Amino acid sequence: IGCLAAALMPSPALGGQAPPRAVTFTRDIAPLLQRSCENCHRANGVAPMPLTTYEEVRPWAAAIRRKTAAREMPPWFIEKTIGIQKFKDDPSLSDDEIETMATWVDSGAPRGNPADMPPPRRYLDAAGWTIGTPDLIVSSPVMTVKARGPDWHGEIGPFPTGLAEDRYVKAVEFREVRLDGPSNQGLERKAGDLNYFSIHHAGLHEVDPDGVVRTSSDGLGGGFYLVHELGDNPTIYPDATGVLLKGGSAFRYTMHLHSIGQAARVRIDAAFTFHPRGWKPKYMQAGFVTMGLLRDELDIPGNTDNVRVENFYRVPRPGILTTFEPHMHASGKRMCVEAVYPDARREMLNCAGYNHNWVKVYSYDEDVAPLLPTGTTLHIVGWYDNTPSNPRVVDPRNWKGWGNRSIDDMFHFTPRVTWLTEEQFKEKVAERQKKRVANTTAQANQ
Repeated sequence: IGCLAAALMPSPALGGQAPPRAVTFTRDIAPLLQRSCENCHRANGVAPMPLTTYEEVRPWAAAIRRKTAAREMPPWFIEKTIGIQKFKDDPSLSDDEIETMATWVDSGAPRGNPADMPPPRRYLDAAGWTIGTPDLIVSSPVMTVKARGPDWHGEIGPFPTGLAEDRYVKAVEFREVRLDGPSNQGLERKAGDLNYFSIHHAGLHEVDPDGVVRTSSDGLGGGFYLVHELGDNPTIYPDATGVLLKGGSAFRYTMHLHSIGQAARVRIDAAFTFHPRGWKPKYMQAGFVTMGLLRDELDIPGNTDNVRVENFYRVPRPGILTTFEPHMHASGKRMCVEAVYPDARREMLNCAGYNHNWVKVYSYDEDVAPLLPTGTTLHIVGWYDNTPSNPRVVDPRNWKGWGNRSIDDMFHFTPRVTWLTEEQFKEKVAERQKKRVANTTAQANQ
């Protein structure tokens, strides 16, 4: 009996606890990949390889551990301890999920029980578009990028969109398409190389049927205007806002191309989904707004980290900040944006790391998107790393300043904004306050 009692006693080495459960692909890793990785890492996705089955994932296990631990993948750089944390398309992994990935790899990347495998994820569009099957795809002309050469900047068009009637835009997604030469799937990449994409950016300016371009950098000029930047994700407009694309219109493209070491013929495809015919918006959405631009003032010494710069933007009329999007260049490291309200209250909206291979658009959930009264000052602060520790810097010995090339630097904040009337702004503030009271009451009653 004594031996039996001893055998049934908890092991001192385990402190009376059961051994930790093994982490397996089928039960623990596959659900994370489906949620946070497959949008890009799937058939017809933009990523170099699919990650939908164990056989596809296992050869990349060590790379997955390394990239997720460094928070390079999935590319989402919003800092999780500062500011607003609710976004529409957030694929990021929590600290615990990153630890789960590491544990799985360190234990030999076991498959696990096939019965634990979740069903394959079904997508709205088999061609790889993450916004669902597009209602319209507009393709630019094909452009040739030399294997080695200076960056090319220019305007092309206008070229017809093919849209026959006025439609309100719900979401827009861009894709760089390589017709020959290296594809994203086959291109060898070294850490930090700025060769993930040939198109640094493509600005789409709507040309009305009467030939007039009404776009502007403050978003107040009317007309559809949006800028695709390398590695960005879809722009998802708020449900109640209208972005009008006119029937019979055309696009004039402002292009920036850069060499990637191999010659390629490329084009940019813009995919649109629309609201139903007859739908009417409550608010009119502005386009791509440039805030806090620095040019000659940008001064980044060689071999220097944490170079801090700042600028300000005064909000000219009431509005809703619907996205958060830093824009820097190769030396960019981090950006924070603080709102200083007319009553002197201050609120840090967000901080985000920066990687010039992935210029992300962070779309706020609509119940938390910042409401900015007229006269709000946005305080925009950036940090640069011009040292060998930044792999995107070509030669850190050199001083750096403002420039259009990818290897130069820039500094501005480029959100999408819903401009409001004073009456609409007051209505929106009252709506938020009502929801806040309702949530507080519900929590108190639990």
